[in-house]
Amino acid sequence: MAFDAKAAMGRKPRSLGDIIDDMGLTRTHYLALTLVVLGGLFEVFEQLILSALGPSLQKDLGIDASALALLSTVSLIAIVIGGITGGVIADLLGRRSLLAVSLGIYCLGSVLSALAPNSTVLGVTRVVTGLGVGGEIAVGLTYLSELTPTKVRGVFVSLFNTISAGVGLFLAYAYTLLVIGPIASAVGAGDNDWRWAFGLLGLPAVLIFFFRRYLPETPAYLLSRGKIQETNEALTRLATGRLRLRSGEVRPYVDSQTAAVSESAQGDGPPAQALKSVLTKPLRRRTIALGVAAFLAWGAEFSVVLLMPIMLVDRGYSVQGSVTFTMLQNLGGLLGCAIASYGGFAISRRTVVCVGAVCAAVAVLAFAVFAQGDGLILTLGFVFQIFVLLVNTTIWTWAPELFPTRVRSFGTAVVVNTGFVGGALLPLIASSLLQGVGEFWVFAIVAVMYLGLGLAALFVPETHRVPLEVLHGSGK
Repeated sequence: MAFDAKAAMGRKPRSLGDIIDDMGLTRTHYLALTLVVLGGLFEVFEQLILSALGPSLQKDLGIDASALALLSTVSLIAIVIGGITGGVIADLLGRRSLLAVSLGIYCLGSVLSALAPNSTVLGVTRVVTGLGVGGEIAVGLTYLSELTPTKVRGVFVSLFNTISAGVGLFLAYAYTLLVIGPIASAVGAGDNDWRWAFGLLGLPAVLIFFFRRYLPETPAYLLSRGKIQETNEALTRLATGRLRLRSGEVRPYVDSQTAAVSESAQGDGPPAQALKSVLTKPLRRRTIALGVAAFLAWGAEFSVVLLMPIMLVDRGYSVQGSVTFTMLQNLGGLLGCAIASYGGFAISRRTVVCVGAVCAAVAVLAFAVFAQGDGLILTLGFVFQIFVLLVNTTIWTWAPELFPTRVRSFGTAVVVNTGFVGGALLPLIASSLLQGVGEFWVFAIVAVMYLGLGLAALFVPETHRVPLEVLHGSGK
């Protein structure tokens, strides 16, 4: 049902959040979700490609598990830098343009990776890729959280990870098997099969056209910059479901009175002061607590995902067999993401993260003790991945809800990229333990990480189905 702007003018001024909530979902919302998710899907490919190609890179470039972990660490550090930088830029210059730029950067990096003559150059090209990936994640989460009504906000933001990570965890390995198998054979790639896997990931650059041409900027960002006319244009595109507006079609949804009662228009000081607020009261506690949870969650996930194919090869599985097993285990992540999407609608964030963390700890210990033989390796790995993605998806959903509009992208970037710092550093420890004391202690430390992140989540404010205007309005 279309929003009646004229009737609204005769009532008490409503906030921007109220207006967006009344609109419901339209074709524009679904297109935005589709394009952001597609960008995120290929971003997950970029994160996992080193794990999936690990055995091939070891064979062709002569690197060991520690060197592979170092390549992953370099990539993840670049993701952190790109994410923090992208968050700042998105809060200053807008969400939509940053999405397109980030996509272009990581597609370029992937093509350059395909041309790398050795592991040193490959590390440099992975830095380029990481810079683009980092910007894509935090800004994508912010974009979807600001664009959607409160009732479905958790579902939309969690779907970003459900499809990009849940499906991506499976498709990344399926894609690798396709490239190093049939495609490599068809083109005679030989030991250079990994180059084709990197190079073909440059194709998503075509999405840049759609990001720039069709996606509207978020009304919250536009109103935060005092752009009333542009805010009304974006709201009209959302309400009508049309991506191109005819002359005179823009409806007067917001005006100066709307701005006066809307959180997004309540700036407080220069940009530098606003960014600093993420680490000062009242935002500091939530930033640190969820950042710690993300640090441990990402560190645990990347430790297992990176080393799993190598551990299976050490057990006597072939390269393709190890990648196939890891791919099938990661199907559990899709189920975990789906549960998180339901949780985003019906269950509190804190409950999902805490329960999921405890279950992940139990599952990984069960894998360490009982995963002998094909059936148990697949089953216990599948169960573990359910809880990995359940926790991670909910953290992604939670992060953008914790910060006001003026610093939402930056605050989300700080939390998410603190996670990637964990993903960069903790696998180095895990790889050393794998070579030093064996698999069991790697899994035991991962279990401790999950218990720690569950504890950290207890200190994060609950945001489930609370309007952003209420969470961050005057006096919050």
